[in-house]
Amino acid sequence: MNYSESKTPDRHRGIIFTDFDGTLFNDQRYITDSNYKALKHARELGFITSIATGRSLFSFRRVAETLDRPIYEYFDYLIFSSGAGVVRSFEGIMGFGTDITENDIIEKEELSPPDASEAAKLLYSQGIDFMLHKPVPDNHHFTYIKANSVLNPDFYRRIKIYPDYAEALDAGDGDDVPEQIEAACLEGVSQLVAVVPPAENIDAGKYAAELTEFLRLKLEQCSVVRTTSPIDRQSLWIEIFSPEVSKSKAAARLADRLGVSSSDCIAVGNDFNDEDLLRWAGTARTVDEAPELLRNQYRTAGRAEDGAVASAILEFIG
Repeated sequence: MNYSESKTPDRHRGIIFTDFDGTLFNDQRYITDSNYKALKHARELGFITSIATGRSLFSFRRVAETLDRPIYEYFDYLIFSSGAGVVRSFEGIMGFGTDITENDIIEKEELSPPDASEAAKLLYSQGIDFMLHKPVPDNHHFTYIKANSVLNPDFYRRIKIYPDYAEALDAGDGDDVPEQIEAACLEGVSQLVAVVPPAENIDAGKYAAELTEFLRLKLEQCSVVRTTSPIDRQSLWIEIFSPEVSKSKAAARLADRLGVSSSDCIAVGNDFNDEDLLRWAGTARTVDEAPELLRNQYRTAGRAEDGAVASAILEFIG
C-alpha cells in the first residue's frame, strides 16, 4: 500500500495490538522504518494503536527514551506488565523528564495480600526463586527471595539490572521466611516473577508447560503467565498476577471503552505471554522467531527484524 494515499479517517475502525520485545522492537534493538510507517498510516485511517508488553512502565520508558522517534507519534496506548497497568501514550512516556503519576494511569491491578502471600509461600515451598513487585506505577521496585541453592544466573542478572530498586527479603528478629513473606505482601504486590533456570537432561518445553500448569492448578484464584526470559532467552519466567490481569483482559477492557469489538482487533506477538491476546483478537499473527508451538497455531507475518508488524498491519487494514 502506498503510505501517501490519504483517506478520511473513521474513528476507531479497529485496534492494533502489538507485543514489544522480539516483535515490534526486534533483537537488534530498534523499530524498523516499515513498522513505524505502517503504524502511523493505520492511525491516519482511524485505527487505534497499542503496545502490549510484559515490561514494567519504568522498563518501557527507559527503552523508549533511546528510540529514534517519539513513541507517542505512532502509539495511542501502552498496556504494560502483561496487563497490570494501562496508560495513554503521551510525551511523558519518553524517558523520565516528566513524572507519571497515578492520575496518568488509566487502570491498574494488584494482588490481594492473601493471594500474594499464598502464591509466594507456594513458590518458596517448591524451591522456586522469585521476586515480589510493588504496586503500579512503582512495580519496578521488588523484593527478591532465593528459595534454593541451585545456580540461577538469570535471577541475579535481573537483580543487577535494577540495583537501585531491588532488595533482599529482610529477616526480622525471630521471623521465619514464611512470616517475612506474609509481612512483605501486606505492603502491596502487583505481581510475582518466578525465575526458573533452563532444565537439564529433560524436555525443557514439557517441563515448562507442566510447571506452569501445576502453579495454575494450585493458584486458581490468580492469573499465571508463562514467558521466556528476555535476559538470557532461555530461562523460564512465570508471572503471577491478580485474576483480572492478562494482556487479553486489558485489551478487552480497552476495546470496550473505545467501542471496538475483538473481531476488529489484530494482535501480533512472539512468545507464550502473548498467547491469550492472540487467542482473543479477531486476527492474530506471530513472527518467524516465535516458538514452534505458537507458529503452529497462528500464521506468521515474517521476521521481526524485517518488519513483521508492518506486514501484519497492512494485511489487516487492507
